[in-house]
Amino acid sequence: MTLIRTLGTKWAVAELSESLSKELAKDMQIHRYFSGATTLDQVADKVITLTMAEAPELLKDGPVDQWTLLPVMSIAFQSMIVKSLQGDAMSQAEHLIIPVTRHIAQQPDSDDLPAPYRAMKSRILTLYQQWDAAKTEQRNASRNMMRHQ
Repeated sequence: MTLIRTLGTKWAVAELSESLSKELAKDMQIHRYFSGATTLDQVADKVITLTMAEAPELLKDGPVDQWTLLPVMSIAFQSMIVKSLQGDAMSQAEHLIIPVTRHIAQQPDSDDLPAPYRAMKSRILTLYQQWDAAKTEQRNASRNMMRHQ
């Protein structure tokens, strides 16, 4: 029974990952992040896995679409920000979640965009700036330590 449940979960992750990949691929600019060894599908799979662990209710209604894209990416984004700031090793797929989510949040708002969605975009961009400043500070501190040895 456990095997059947495990296979069912993996199947659900695969289907949701595919829908996320398709939704992300609609933005031609997204493809510029994937010139290396890591694919869009690998990042989508990681995002779905993280979201299912942290906020499965976001995925209960089926495939990722234009309205669930940002909330789903936001969950994975926040997890990767924390992991990065803790100094944990990150795969390339995990690292790519950060700039891809930022890219999505930077897209112009449509007139009918709900206020909570706008607020989420703003929070992502603010968190990205704070993360970027913290990483810069960490690099500078590391350089300074190397100079004084």
